[in-house]
Amino acid sequence: MDRIDQPPNIHTLLTALADRLVAKYATKAVTERLVLAQCLVIADTAHTSGAAAEAAENALIAALPPIRPGDTRGEYAARLRLIATGAVA
Repeated sequence: MDRIDQPPNIHTLLTALADRLVAKYATKAVTERLVLAQCLVIADTAHTSGAAAEAAENALIAALPPIRPGDTRGEYAARLRLIATGAVA
């Protein structure tokens, strides 16, 4: 992902989060703690300034669907991709 300091593109951020969640252990359970930590990593990677990274992280967290009981990382990532395309998951 290119580091740019522009308003956060939520679709790109959601897709990046989905990619990170399935990169390793796609069949393991997803946790809120994991998702929030990855949001921070993605926002920090995508933006060079602290204010832009914070705005991206907040936008990403606001767009997250709830984690359902029994969700795997892969299942949650699939819902994130749907939301990134404009669907409601």
